[in-house]
Amino acid sequence: MKYELIKDLPASDYHKIEAFSASTAKICLRSAAHFAASKETVKEPTEAMKIGTAVHTAILEPHLFDSEIAIMPKFDKRTKAGKEGAEQFENDNVGKTVIDWYQGERVKSIAESVRGHEFFKTYVRDGDAEATMLWGQYGLQCKARVDYLAGRTIFDVKTCQDASPAGFAKQVASFGYHMQAAHYAMGFKRVRGEMLDRFVFIAVESTYPHMVGIYTLNVESLKAGQTELGKAARIYAHAMSEKPELTYSKRVVEISIPQWAMPEPFEGK
Repeated sequence: MKYELIKDLPASDYHKIEAFSASTAKICLRSAAHFAASKETVKEPTEAMKIGTAVHTAILEPHLFDSEIAIMPKFDKRTKAGKEGAEQFENDNVGKTVIDWYQGERVKSIAESVRGHEFFKTYVRDGDAEATMLWGQYGLQCKARVDYLAGRTIFDVKTCQDASPAGFAKQVASFGYHMQAAHYAMGFKRVRGEMLDRFVFIAVESTYPHMVGIYTLNVESLKAGQTELGKAARIYAHAMSEKPELTYSKRVVEISIPQWAMPEPFEGK
């Protein structure tokens, strides 16, 4: 097992490391078969993923933005000249994340909202962006890539539809962010030999006016994340050693539609 904190590992090299991660855990909890399929499938970055990459770079590594992100000028792709211009721009920027002009303006606006926040200006400084942690746990090699590490605090930037306390709490549950926070905290302890002070989410709404919320999770939420990680680790180990079965059940199982889909009681005469 490797126990390391690496501050300058390229993202492409990080993704090549075969290890248990928070994103892996979320797939494993769906099924071992889905995890196995994810290893065999090469996925092109979606528009949302491209914007996410651009947002993180603009917020946490603005000095690298121009070298890693290319904002395409306005081209009328309904015309031959526009199509050719767009194609030439992409060819000239191979290796960069390419987003269109409208996406670029949105990314800049989101970054300005976060970087202008008093909390961000005060605390997200004198640290390292995109640091990699490698450690052993559950009998597995584990990994995590930290958005920003400053002292004993990890900061994680999330774009969302609703950055209010109630809205973001729902997103934490829906996307398993509590598992991520628990995973990173355990990794920090094993790599650095000391407890993490705080895992801080910087939530920013993806639509104007890009409201910002700063959050940590309570102990109960982190414990729930640890429990889910343990389940996922067992599934991961099984999937790595045996071919998963492509079934959710081996017998007939009775199910029910969700309560919200149930009709109101009929009170006819």
